[in-house]
Amino acid sequence: MCLPLLGLIVSAASAAAGIAQGQAAQQQQQQQFNYQMEMNRRQQDLQYQNAQRQAYTDRQAQIAKYTADVRASHQANLAYYDQISNNADAANRVYVQEQAKLREASVKASFKAQEIYAKSIGAQGTVLASGMTGQSVGLLALDAERQAGFGIAEQNASIDSAQQQAAVAMESAYIQNKSENNLAHNRLPASPQHPTLIMDPVGEGTNLNLGIPAYNWGFA
Repeated sequence: MCLPLLGLIVSAASAAAGIAQGQAAQQQQQQQFNYQMEMNRRQQDLQYQNAQRQAYTDRQAQIAKYTADVRASHQANLAYYDQISNNADAANRVYVQEQAKLREASVKASFKAQEIYAKSIGAQGTVLASGMTGQSVGLLALDAERQAGFGIAEQNASIDSAQQQAAVAMESAYIQNKSENNLAHNRLPASPQHPTLIMDPVGEGTNLNLGIPAYNWGFA
């Protein structure tokens, strides 16, 4: 074989080997690219799934807080109405006590007035039965009547005083009742507001379809 022909054969073999090596390198690069793309896809998918799970967990926390607030508000309202009822009972007890005192004072004054009238009539009868005559008889009878008038006026004054004391006590009870009611109302917490749930995350990959946790926006 002549040298030129041998050189051609060697050159062809070298070229073929170079092409094969180039194809192998290109194939390896493609594999590496595909591998990297798959890793990126898996990473995005994992991140998307984790974001969905976190959003679901956050929704659960929002709902748990809301239901706890609803329960606390419900209990606070029950306590408020109990307090209102207790305040009304306390005021009513004062009213009943003061009315009883007033009736007692009125009955006592009535009996005392009857006693005064009886004594006055008895005194005037004694004067008339004494056989006395002249101006002194009239004066004595007038004095007995005057003393009776003083006694009746005193009883009327005692009733007026009892009425004033009862009115003051009942007014005080009313003011205290109103004040206690206002304080109880001011202690009420604000009504819980429905939470705005966190939205689903945006991403590429597997949609877990976790949705919204079970809840009840009414009484919980």
